[in-house]
Amino acid sequence: MQTVILAAGKGVRLEAVNADLPKSLVPIAEGKPYLWYTLTEVDRLTRGRKIIVTGHLSNKMGAFLNRFGFVDYDVVFNACYEWGNLYSLLCVRSEIQDTFLLFNADHHYATETYEKMFSHVSDEITVFCDHDRILTDDDMKVDAHEGLLVTMDKKLICYQLGYVGVTYVPHGRLSQYWAACDATGTRLGEKANVEAVLNELVTRGEKIAICDISGSWWTEIDTPEDWEKARRVIFVNRGS
Repeated sequence: MQTVILAAGKGVRLEAVNADLPKSLVPIAEGKPYLWYTLTEVDRLTRGRKIIVTGHLSNKMGAFLNRFGFVDYDVVFNACYEWGNLYSLLCVRSEIQDTFLLFNADHHYATETYEKMFSHVSDEITVFCDHDRILTDDDMKVDAHEGLLVTMDKKLICYQLGYVGVTYVPHGRLSQYWAACDATGTRLGEKANVEAVLNELVTRGEKIAICDISGSWWTEIDTPEDWEKARRVIFVNRGS
Protein backbone atom coordinates (compact mmCIF):
# COMPACT_ATOMS: atom_id res chain seq x y z
CA MET A 1 0.00 0.00 0.00
CA GLN A 2 1.21 3.49 -0.87
CA THR A 3 0.75 6.53 1.35
CA VAL A 4 0.10 10.02 -0.01
CA ILE A 5 0.20 13.02 2.34
CA LEU A 6 -1.02 16.40 1.09
CA ALA A 7 1.05 19.14 2.75
CA ALA A 8 1.10 21.99 0.24
CA GLY A 9 -1.43 24.50 1.59
CA LYS A 10 -0.68 27.88 3.15
CA GLY A 11 -2.83 27.48 6.25
CA VAL A 12 -3.90 31.14 6.27
CA ARG A 13 -6.02 30.82 9.42
CA LEU A 14 -3.03 29.52 11.35
CA GLU A 15 -0.61 32.27 10.31
CA ALA A 16 -1.00 34.09 13.63
CA VAL A 17 1.05 31.35 15.29
CA ASN A 18 2.77 29.88 12.26
CA ALA A 19 3.78 32.51 9.70
CA ASP A 20 7.22 31.11 8.90
CA LEU A 21 6.50 27.37 8.71
CA PRO A 22 4.27 25.09 6.66
CA LYS A 23 1.02 24.54 8.51
CA SER A 24 1.78 20.95 9.47
CA LEU A 25 5.10 21.86 11.10
CA VAL A 26 3.70 23.87 14.01
CA PRO A 27 5.40 22.78 17.25
CA ILE A 28 3.47 20.48 19.56
CA ALA A 29 5.63 19.16 22.40
CA GLU A 30 9.27 18.43 23.19
CA GLY A 31 10.41 20.16 20.02
CA LYS A 32 8.38 17.87 17.80
CA PRO A 33 6.34 19.40 14.94
CA TYR A 34 2.78 18.24 14.36
CA LEU A 35 3.65 16.20 11.27
CA TRP A 36 6.34 14.28 13.19
CA TYR A 37 3.63 12.38 15.06
CA THR A 38 1.92 11.29 11.86
CA LEU A 39 5.07 10.24 10.02
CA THR A 40 6.22 8.24 13.03
CA GLU A 41 3.00 6.21 12.83
CA VAL A 42 3.23 5.85 9.05
CA ASP A 43 6.81 4.59 9.27
CA ARG A 44 5.81 2.07 11.93
CA LEU A 45 2.91 0.65 9.96
CA THR A 46 3.97 0.47 6.33
CA ARG A 47 6.92 -0.35 4.12
CA GLY A 48 5.09 0.80 1.02
CA ARG A 49 6.03 3.88 -0.94
CA LYS A 50 5.40 7.16 0.88
CA ILE A 51 4.86 10.49 -0.88
CA ILE A 52 4.53 14.00 0.54
CA VAL A 53 3.26 16.82 -1.67
CA THR A 54 4.67 20.19 -0.61
CA GLY A 55 4.04 23.74 -1.73
CA HIS A 56 4.07 26.71 0.62
CA LEU A 57 7.54 27.06 2.23
CA SER A 58 8.56 23.73 0.75
CA ASN A 59 12.21 24.21 1.75
CA LYS A 60 11.14 24.09 5.39
CA MET A 61 9.47 20.74 4.80
CA GLY A 62 12.65 19.34 3.30
CA ALA A 63 14.66 20.57 6.28
CA PHE A 64 12.19 18.95 8.68
CA LEU A 65 12.35 15.58 6.93
CA ASN A 66 16.15 15.60 6.99
CA ARG A 67 16.39 16.74 10.60
CA PHE A 68 14.16 13.98 11.93
CA GLY A 69 15.40 11.21 9.65
CA PHE A 70 12.32 10.75 7.47
CA VAL A 71 14.55 9.97 4.51
CA ASP A 72 12.43 7.47 2.59
CA TYR A 73 9.68 9.89 1.59
CA ASP A 74 9.39 11.01 -2.00
CA VAL A 75 8.81 14.77 -1.92
CA VAL A 76 6.91 16.37 -4.80
CA PHE A 77 6.41 20.13 -5.18
CA ASN A 78 3.03 21.53 -6.21
CA ALA A 79 3.55 24.93 -7.83
CA CYS A 80 -0.22 25.51 -7.73
CA TYR A 81 -0.41 25.16 -3.95
CA GLU A 82 -2.86 28.06 -3.65
CA TRP A 83 -5.43 26.07 -5.64
CA GLY A 84 -7.64 23.33 -4.22
CA ASN A 85 -5.87 20.27 -2.87
CA LEU A 86 -6.98 18.10 -5.79
CA TYR A 87 -4.05 19.59 -7.70
CA SER A 88 -1.62 18.36 -5.06
CA LEU A 89 -2.93 14.85 -5.61
CA LEU A 90 -2.75 15.20 -9.39
CA CYS A 91 0.93 16.15 -9.07
CA VAL A 92 1.67 12.58 -8.02
CA ARG A 93 -0.86 10.77 -10.17
CA SER A 94 1.84 9.12 -12.28
CA GLU A 95 3.62 7.94 -9.11
CA ILE A 96 0.62 6.05 -7.74
CA GLN A 97 0.58 2.51 -9.06
CA ASP A 98 -1.03 0.63 -6.20
CA THR A 99 -3.69 0.81 -3.50
CA PHE A 100 -3.15 4.01 -1.55
CA LEU A 101 -4.25 5.87 1.57
CA LEU A 102 -4.73 9.60 1.12
CA PHE A 103 -4.07 11.84 4.13
CA ASN A 104 -4.05 15.56 4.82
CA ALA A 105 -0.95 16.71 6.71
CA ASP A 106 -3.02 18.86 9.07
CA HIS A 107 -4.74 15.81 10.64
CA HIS A 108 -3.38 13.43 13.26
CA TYR A 109 -5.06 10.35 14.74
CA ALA A 110 -4.81 7.91 17.63
CA THR A 111 -2.45 4.97 17.22
CA GLU A 112 -5.34 2.51 17.02
CA THR A 113 -6.91 4.57 14.25
CA TYR A 114 -3.75 4.48 12.13
CA GLU A 115 -3.61 0.73 12.70
CA LYS A 116 -7.20 0.38 11.52
CA MET A 117 -6.51 2.50 8.44
CA PHE A 118 -3.35 0.66 7.41
CA SER A 119 -4.89 -2.77 7.96
CA HIS A 120 -8.00 -1.91 5.96
CA VAL A 121 -8.61 -4.17 2.97
CA SER A 122 -11.50 -3.64 0.56
CA ASP A 123 -12.35 -3.77 -3.10
CA GLU A 124 -14.24 -0.50 -2.70
CA ILE A 125 -13.03 3.06 -2.31
CA THR A 126 -13.51 3.81 1.38
CA VAL A 127 -13.86 6.99 3.43
CA PHE A 128 -13.09 7.06 7.15
CA CYS A 129 -15.71 8.76 9.29
CA ASP A 130 -16.96 9.06 12.86
CA HIS A 131 -20.26 9.82 14.58
CA ASP A 132 -19.18 10.90 18.06
CA ARG A 133 -18.45 14.59 17.43
CA ILE A 134 -20.64 17.65 17.42
CA LEU A 135 -19.96 18.93 13.92
CA THR A 136 -19.36 22.63 13.28
CA ASP A 137 -19.97 24.68 10.15
CA ASP A 138 -16.40 23.93 9.04
CA ASP A 139 -16.67 20.13 9.36
CA MET A 140 -17.31 17.85 6.39
CA LYS A 141 -20.66 16.16 6.95
CA VAL A 142 -21.56 12.77 5.52
CA ASP A 143 -24.94 11.39 4.50
CA ALA A 144 -24.75 7.61 4.30
CA HIS A 145 -27.13 4.72 3.69
CA GLU A 146 -26.47 1.07 4.46
CA GLY A 147 -22.76 1.69 4.93
CA LEU A 148 -22.27 3.59 1.68
CA LEU A 149 -21.70 7.27 0.95
CA VAL A 150 -24.67 9.18 -0.42
CA THR A 151 -23.04 12.62 -0.39
CA MET A 152 -20.70 14.78 1.69
CA ASP A 153 -20.63 18.54 2.14
CA LYS A 154 -19.98 21.05 4.90
CA LYS A 155 -23.44 22.52 4.36
CA LEU A 156 -25.52 19.35 4.70
CA ILE A 157 -28.57 19.62 6.95
CA CYS A 158 -29.29 15.89 7.19
CA TYR A 159 -26.27 13.72 7.93
CA GLN A 160 -25.16 10.85 10.15
CA LEU A 161 -21.37 11.07 10.19
CA GLY A 162 -18.38 13.38 9.88
CA TYR A 163 -15.52 12.74 7.46
CA VAL A 164 -12.13 12.58 9.19
CA GLY A 165 -10.00 13.37 6.16
CA VAL A 166 -8.68 9.97 5.00
CA THR A 167 -9.61 8.03 1.87
CA TYR A 168 -8.61 4.51 0.81
CA VAL A 169 -8.40 3.82 -2.92
CA PRO A 170 -7.80 0.18 -3.96
CA HIS A 171 -5.75 -0.68 -7.02
CA GLY A 172 -8.80 -2.07 -8.78
CA ARG A 173 -10.58 1.31 -8.61
CA LEU A 174 -7.72 3.57 -9.70
CA SER A 175 -9.04 4.17 -13.22
CA GLN A 176 -12.48 5.14 -11.92
CA TYR A 177 -10.95 7.37 -9.27
CA TRP A 178 -8.72 9.24 -11.72
CA ALA A 179 -11.60 9.70 -14.16
CA ALA A 180 -13.60 11.31 -11.35
CA CYS A 181 -10.60 13.52 -10.48
CA ASP A 182 -10.44 14.75 -14.07
CA ALA A 183 -14.17 15.46 -14.16
CA THR A 184 -14.01 17.29 -10.81
CA GLY A 185 -11.12 19.46 -11.97
CA THR A 186 -12.99 20.37 -15.15
CA ARG A 187 -16.15 21.23 -13.23
CA LEU A 188 -14.66 23.17 -10.30
CA GLY A 189 -11.44 24.57 -11.73
CA GLU A 190 -8.96 26.00 -9.23
CA LYS A 191 -11.31 25.29 -6.31
CA ALA A 192 -11.40 21.53 -6.87
CA ASN A 193 -10.69 19.41 -3.80
CA VAL A 194 -10.35 15.72 -3.11
CA GLU A 195 -13.66 15.57 -1.20
CA ALA A 196 -15.55 16.68 -4.29
CA VAL A 197 -14.06 13.71 -6.15
CA LEU A 198 -15.94 11.37 -3.82
CA ASN A 199 -19.27 13.00 -4.66
CA GLU A 200 -18.40 12.75 -8.35
CA LEU A 201 -17.76 9.04 -7.95
CA VAL A 202 -21.18 8.53 -6.37
CA THR A 203 -22.88 10.33 -9.26
CA ARG A 204 -21.06 7.93 -11.59
CA GLY A 205 -22.55 4.95 -9.76
CA GLU A 206 -19.47 3.98 -7.80
CA LYS A 207 -19.95 2.51 -4.34
CA ILE A 208 -18.01 4.44 -1.69
CA ALA A 209 -17.82 2.44 1.54
CA ILE A 210 -17.81 3.96 5.03
CA CYS A 211 -15.32 2.85 7.70
CA ASP A 212 -16.35 4.14 11.13
CA ILE A 213 -13.49 5.05 13.51
CA SER A 214 -15.74 6.38 16.26
CA GLY A 215 -14.42 6.11 19.80
CA SER A 216 -10.87 7.24 19.06
CA TRP A 217 -9.47 10.75 19.29
CA TRP A 218 -8.08 12.70 16.39
CA THR A 219 -7.00 16.30 15.77
CA GLU A 220 -7.00 18.89 13.00
CA ILE A 221 -5.11 22.20 12.96
CA ASP A 222 -6.92 24.85 10.95
CA THR A 223 -6.93 27.66 13.55
CA PRO A 224 -4.92 28.76 16.62
CA GLU A 225 -7.68 27.23 18.75
CA ASP A 226 -7.29 23.92 16.92
CA TRP A 227 -3.54 24.05 17.49
CA GLU A 228 -3.93 24.59 21.22
CA LYS A 229 -6.42 21.72 21.40
CA ALA A 230 -4.12 19.44 19.39
CA ARG A 231 -1.24 20.19 21.74
CA ARG A 232 -3.36 19.21 24.74
CA VAL A 233 -4.77 16.08 23.15
CA ILE A 234 -1.44 14.80 21.85
CA PHE A 235 0.28 15.57 25.14
CA VAL A 236 -2.33 13.66 27.13
CA ASN A 237 -2.30 10.69 24.74
CA ARG A 238 1.41 10.50 23.86
CA GLY A 239 2.74 7.01 24.28
CA SER A 240 -0.77 5.57 24.45
